[in-house]
Amino acid sequence: MSRWTRAAVASVWALLGCVGGGESADTAVAEPDADSCAPAPSADQRAQYSELRHAVGFSLSYEDGHTVITTHPPVDQGGGEDVVVLVSCGHAAPPLSGRLAGAHVIERPIRTVAANEDLSLTRMRVLGLRDRVIGVGSRGIFDDGLRALFDSGAAAEIGASFHGPPRFETLLSIDPDVTFLSTASLTDATSLDRTRELGLAAVPAVSWVEPTLLGQGEWLHYVAALMGAEDIARPHFDEVEARYLELATRAARADRAPLVLWIDPSGAGDRWVVPSNSWKARAIQDAGGRVAFARSDGPTTVEATSEEILELGDSIFAVVTESIALNEPGSTGALEGLPAVVEGRLFSVHRRALPEYDAYDWYESAVVEVDKVLEDFVALLHPDLVPGHIPHHLIPARTGSEPARAPRP
Repeated sequence: MSRWTRAAVASVWALLGCVGGGESADTAVAEPDADSCAPAPSADQRAQYSELRHAVGFSLSYEDGHTVITTHPPVDQGGGEDVVVLVSCGHAAPPLSGRLAGAHVIERPIRTVAANEDLSLTRMRVLGLRDRVIGVGSRGIFDDGLRALFDSGAAAEIGASFHGPPRFETLLSIDPDVTFLSTASLTDATSLDRTRELGLAAVPAVSWVEPTLLGQGEWLHYVAALMGAEDIARPHFDEVEARYLELATRAARADRAPLVLWIDPSGAGDRWVVPSNSWKARAIQDAGGRVAFARSDGPTTVEATSEEILELGDSIFAVVTESIALNEPGSTGALEGLPAVVEGRLFSVHRRALPEYDAYDWYESAVVEVDKVLEDFVALLHPDLVPGHIPHHLIPARTGSEPARAPRP
């Protein structure tokens, strides 16, 4: 659906009283002149841009005049498939038949975006495209530049994914060219479907399906394909990948592999959620460590009781958590007697935090700037391999009454 058709739909909703505040929903951007169209990628660039080395949750196929973006999480992560045909400026859409039957067409250039999750916003930041963001999930954003867009009114609050569906009236009012929507799975994508039914272009943001940190990091190319920023994304990710692989190679040569317990409260009594076959487990392994309760197949997480954990005793070198609740002494219950906890080796991933905004950089950048995550874990397990390392995310969880904070970038 064209930008002008979307604007017409938004105007109808406004007249029906569905757009809050009495604001006009007609915010369409004029169609570009032919001279404003970016040069089409060459045949060599199309082949280069189509290559993905780690991601399994999406694929890119650059054709003459359009790009096909297919999102296809593994069956054990919900299955389903979503196909978007991204039509280059100045070109016509291809016939939507065969493998493109049922595909969703989006026109480039894309000047404005909204997102109900933080990772796509962070990828926009990395690509130098903060100024195109006109909708965010909430004000709880660690990045100063993105939060400033909200505070100034340049970006509206569309509702964070973990709170429920987006605010459709707000989306219609701001009329972004594309909205990134986090969904639990592509077979349960009601918000995505509803947004499209309203005439708004939307794409699934499901990098959570990736089993490795490098796979997560490669979703930068997903956003870059939509935004026409491949020439920025490709060299950036190449550097991240090279640094990650260099660190992993160093760690693989270490003469020991310390055992790490990664825990978060399960909410079901004296039980804990631990990663067993997820990117977190693989990141610890890539850092030259072992992961308690790890498996090479099966679910990404399992539950363990305090009794099962205590049986591991002093074989656990360090404990890592995402839960800020564990910062409080006594919060781990029976695990307070675990040697690693007693000796101060309980680590939070929230070194970079702004509690006053309920904003934590771990949730925004960890699976985007993946080399920094691995470097933290290598430094924790094998400090001699990265002398002088200043932690990016990790910090001892028991830091006293002051919240864990890091110097702003």
